[in-house]
Amino acid sequence: MSNTQENFSTNNHQYDHTTDREMEVELASPWNRISAYIINSLLLTLAALIGMILSLIFVKFVLRSESKDIVVLSLIICISISLLIYAIFQFIQMSKTGQSFGKRLMGIKVIGIDGQNPGFVGTVLLREGVFNIIAEIISVTFVAIFVHLFNFPEIATELLFAYLLPFICLIMLFRKSTNQRTLQDYLARTIVIKAEK
Repeated sequence: MSNTQENFSTNNHQYDHTTDREMEVELASPWNRISAYIINSLLLTLAALIGMILSLIFVKFVLRSESKDIVVLSLIICISISLLIYAIFQFIQMSKTGQSFGKRLMGIKVIGIDGQNPGFVGTVLLREGVFNIIAEIISVTFVAIFVHLFNFPEIATELLFAYLLPFICLIMLFRKSTNQRTLQDYLARTIVIKAEK
């Protein structure tokens, strides 16, 4: 077994060092993972849309104001609250079960390479929070380098680096030799499998 695969061999068995036994796991298909991502993105958009509608209702019928500043402030507050509620529910689900709403609908979940639920730290902080912070730092750094040193157009460079890491992760989803682990999985020491029914 190679170091990059850690506790997983290519035949989808998992070795649990705490109990000295092998456990059978079935990797989530790349298409299920992509579908779960799309579902989560749509739900996030829906949460923002609900916040926007509530804001407009609040301004029109409760405050009865047409002031641009009040409308903008109301939009910011209501959309932020709506997204925060959505994020809290997602964080709770990911922490408890290793499943976001999209993963639950697609019948897949995140587990640690030791076979355990990675909890809040593994699924939320590392896989989502730290990974996105690192991705943003890399993106901003490379945009600055390419724009200022090489005179690349700023918008083209921003688009390139905004989609570079997601593209790399998409390619990694189809690599069976690495158990279809993406950059987030390596960072958090996780793997995505089919959930038991």
